[in-house]
Amino acid sequence: MIPKVSLIGRPNVGKSTLFNRLTQSRDALVDSAPGLTRDLRYGEAIWNGLRVQIIDTGGIGGSPGQDQISRTVHAQSLKAIAESDLLVIVMDVNEGLTLTDTEVVNTARLYKRPYIIAVNKVDNSSRDAYVSEFYELGVGEVIPISAEHGKGIHDLITTARDMLSYVSLVNEDKDSSLVTKGRPIRVTLTGRPNTGKSSLLNRMLGEPRMIVTDIPGTTRDAIDTLLERPGKRDILFTDTAGIRRRARIKNKIEKFSIIKAMAAINACDITLVIMDFSEGITAQDRRLIGYIERHGKACITLFNKWDLVQRDRSLIKWRTQELEQTKRFIPYSPHLNVSALTGRHVDKILPLIDNVYKDFSSLTTTGYVNRILQRAITEKTPPISKGHHLRLYYATQVATNPPRLLIFANYPDLIPDQYRRFLANRFRKDLGLKYTPVCIVFRKKQGRFGPGFTWGLNKKVGVT
Repeated sequence: MIPKVSLIGRPNVGKSTLFNRLTQSRDALVDSAPGLTRDLRYGEAIWNGLRVQIIDTGGIGGSPGQDQISRTVHAQSLKAIAESDLLVIVMDVNEGLTLTDTEVVNTARLYKRPYIIAVNKVDNSSRDAYVSEFYELGVGEVIPISAEHGKGIHDLITTARDMLSYVSLVNEDKDSSLVTKGRPIRVTLTGRPNTGKSSLLNRMLGEPRMIVTDIPGTTRDAIDTLLERPGKRDILFTDTAGIRRRARIKNKIEKFSIIKAMAAINACDITLVIMDFSEGITAQDRRLIGYIERHGKACITLFNKWDLVQRDRSLIKWRTQELEQTKRFIPYSPHLNVSALTGRHVDKILPLIDNVYKDFSSLTTTGYVNRILQRAITEKTPPISKGHHLRLYYATQVATNPPRLLIFANYPDLIPDQYRRFLANRFRKDLGLKYTPVCIVFRKKQGRFGPGFTWGLNKKVGVT
């Protein structure tokens, strides 16, 4: 069992910065604006052989605000406290001990969880004198830290490690779950604001892990959630902020949220593009699908909010035609009409993800790849390009996720796009890869092929 450590405290005391420091990542979005963190963020760290799960929470303390988001953030933070084995209560030395800090400590005591007081932003020795004020809380030890600069982090980890000493040591290299199941399938949920990404994820998980409101932009960061599935490969879902047109982005928080969303797409295996059935496919949806196609990611398109239009047959027909036109360059992408509110067809998403990933990670022998290439050349001879007869000599698969084929040619730079698409579609058909893109890299033939031949892939000539 991996012990859980929650970072709690009032807003803007540096919990997300501390999360990034403890997990040695930049996963949590950080800014000076208070209340930036809303959803619970989970990460892992290894403390002297002990694997722990770190939970970054939204700000708590005092009465939650009257708006829906504040109440939900408060409830999510209390949920993290309840499921934790240890709490790190983060406070701000610049503002001193506040009434809200005291209320946070009283909340921790109410849940009867062990806790550590970490006074943040003690960036230099001149601020050490102000730490003594926090002993008024009646605690045995207060640890001064600077999450931004790393000061005191070793002391914090050592203290936390000692308090969790009852947990058995876990060797990272011998984790049986990783050995038997492999890494999780990485799936990113993306789309415009307020299309129901978080609602859909909550429905798939079977619990309200993500904060959901009718307010566009509720999700600000890219939040990872691991779905463990006994007997099947786990799925790591990443819920992202809604992506709007660049011209409509007004503040830096939204700008960085979109940067994190695009980074999540680049790092994933499969992208779920979620669109609003009632609004149809917008220009931004098309740009997003084009971005996914260019980066060689598997894709599943979803029309959410089916419950709003299910009786309008003419609108359904119009949306279907709209979808076919949009997806003409990604014919491998499956589609579902779903409703996060009623649960319609949501149960079909996980099996579809498994099928898509099976194709996405497919590996084929060199002999079979070359037989397909020869059949394709026989069916459609490479054209003459700029006065040159194009010849394709040899093919092999050099990577998966997605399947990537290397084809040697006499003039790789002159192969036209339509012939590249023809080859990609032919390989997809003959290999039985219904749900994945096939990337083809063309390279100029160098010398003879032999046992000592190595593939040079420094220059990507073309990808289809």
